[in-house]
Amino acid sequence: MTPARVVAALGLALTACDATPSVAPARDATVDRTTSADTSTAPVRDERVDSAFASEATAFAPDVAGATPSVDAPSLDASDAFVTAPDSALAEAPDEHGAVVFPYRAPGCAYVLRAVSPTARDVRHHESVEGSDARPRNVHLTFAGDASRTVAVSWSTDDTTLASEVHLREAGAGAWRVVRGFSFAYPGADGRRQHEVHVCGLTPGRTWEYDVGGVSRSPVARFVTAPAGPMPVTVLVMGDSRTLVDAWSAVARAAEREGADVAMLTGDAVDVGADQSQWDALFDAAPTFWASTPVLWIHGNHEGLAEPYFAQLALPDHGGDRGVEAWYALTYGPLRVLALNDSTWDFDDVAVAQVAFLRRELAGMNRAQTPWAITAHHTPMYTTSNVHLPNASLRGLWAPIYDAFGVQADLAGHVHSYESTWAMRGGDETHDGVRVGPREGTHYLTFGGAGAPLYGFVEPAPWIRRREATRGYGLLRASATELTWTAKRDDGSTVERIDLLRE
Repeated sequence: MTPARVVAALGLALTACDATPSVAPARDATVDRTTSADTSTAPVRDERVDSAFASEATAFAPDVAGATPSVDAPSLDASDAFVTAPDSALAEAPDEHGAVVFPYRAPGCAYVLRAVSPTARDVRHHESVEGSDARPRNVHLTFAGDASRTVAVSWSTDDTTLASEVHLREAGAGAWRVVRGFSFAYPGADGRRQHEVHVCGLTPGRTWEYDVGGVSRSPVARFVTAPAGPMPVTVLVMGDSRTLVDAWSAVARAAEREGADVAMLTGDAVDVGADQSQWDALFDAAPTFWASTPVLWIHGNHEGLAEPYFAQLALPDHGGDRGVEAWYALTYGPLRVLALNDSTWDFDDVAVAQVAFLRRELAGMNRAQTPWAITAHHTPMYTTSNVHLPNASLRGLWAPIYDAFGVQADLAGHVHSYESTWAMRGGDETHDGVRVGPREGTHYLTFGGAGAPLYGFVEPAPWIRRREATRGYGLLRASATELTWTAKRDDGSTVERIDLLRE
């Protein structure tokens, strides 16, 4: 991921406690990440990708000649590194050597990585050097820029391997591009390096195949780029994969069979965010899923703003000076997704920074091109769980903004069961609000059943549409005129289907 998280991998106080809904204080993160050259080549594979970038608990202000470039800022140095190669050939990427200098822009990319976290060590451009265990591990995909034209590929190796190279082509096409990135070390991941490559200049709505590594390469995997406009898409939604690896593996296998375009994990991917071995187990349990499905990551209380979260996940930069990569916005087809963070160190990041972020992003939406606004965060504003209360303080801060600008659905985890509400409006810190027509309010959808121990319920509330203590996942399907939600159990059977525009 991008070094942009200035977040504190610090004292993980937040980590293990799951019992209180948190509008936790956010942190000061101004770390950005780095990426590398661009041009591609190679066979496609099916494997995981792990991204690592370290971030620390102190705010790390980037030195960018006064102003902080936005994610979509014009190119600092717009050289096109893409080369078309003949069939079965590799299009060589331009070479950059030595330490990565920030702010950094990968060739051909419109976005800038502002900095690397203060705790990332030895950030270096690709070199053709392999150590004793150069086999790519934890291969996974994220987006740090436009999801229709870019992808970030991450993985890890032993600590002496410096080969950070992606070979990529449109599926079935003959020419491979070679795209090179960078690698680094970070605290808590002894004996390994994290590799990150940002690939830009892709064509929207196409299937791509790729592999990663140096001489030692991952299996070929495939993924799709988002469409350029409001064409139909399917988003796989899961939450709380932590704790029970076998349960998570079963959910991931069932979910992978759905063939979604992109996935979202609504927090608590692992039980202890600072424990690298738990991240390894998460990736190891579903390698083909991670390698073939780009994921929109949401921070939860169990991630605890720890180093491995920010080091391994290359996420968009919202352009502000706080919480870099801790929250962000991204367009995927007809959806504008606002990935929020309610588990921060500084409450102002929830009550001030993200309130301003929500207003700005929702006010700036072009509804003709991107008709549906979706928010996602970890702790639910509505729940009848017997373990967690509704996050009423969060509801008081964010729900009025949802009402003002028209958010269609709010996705959450934290509660290890499934719950859905009717379309709701008028909720605040002391009132639940009222049920309204489907186009007049927000559906609150909670599914934290991807692996953690299941929870039960207290007495039902009038705003609950359906609830069930089950493991599983959700499918959000969207087009220019349709928006539906289907909740499924881990055996693939359906819990419920909701037409979010008509009910």
